[in-house]
Amino acid sequence: ETAKYVKTVVETAKENKISSTLKHFPGYGNNTDTHIGFCYDKKPYEEFLKSDFLPFKSGINTGAESILISHNIVESMDTELPASLSKNVIDILKNELNFTGIIMTDDLSMKAISELDTVYPPEVTAVMAGNDMLIVTDFEKGYGNLLYAVKNGNISEERIDSSVLKILEWKIYMGLMK
Repeated sequence: ETAKYVKTVVETAKENKISSTLKHFPGYGNNTDTHIGFCYDKKPYEEFLKSDFLPFKSGINTGAESILISHNIVESMDTELPASLSKNVIDILKNELNFTGIIMTDDLSMKAISELDTVYPPEVTAVMAGNDMLIVTDFEKGYGNLLYAVKNGNISEERIDSSVLKILEWKIYMGLMK
């Protein structure tokens, strides 16, 4: 039922020249609020295949331009990192659901991320995982972290250019640029 609804919404948005973002991949369910802390999703992967992925597949097949990734730690996909920072989760979106559009994080200032201890800052980890766009509250800090990661070779300029090109193509497609 939700997959049919998503199809209708994405089609209607396209008819009205509005871009669509599907969220929160890989599914949120009735999990706790990642604004206030960590959230562990213990569902088996098969449940995502049978249920949670269906609305996303429908939206992808209908042409949704972007998908926002949740901060839930989905144990059947990655036991350590939130989905938004997990290359495993983003690879599932790209390779199993065949999504080629813009992939973006939820706000990286949320406690599920800000209280996480990672090797690299969240912005860097998010880009390394495959996100094209980052939602950040502290733009200057995020920019600084990414610039430093590019300068020291943790993220290549080509990786940044790839995401920038996808974003510019999206803007041209939506008529925001010529």
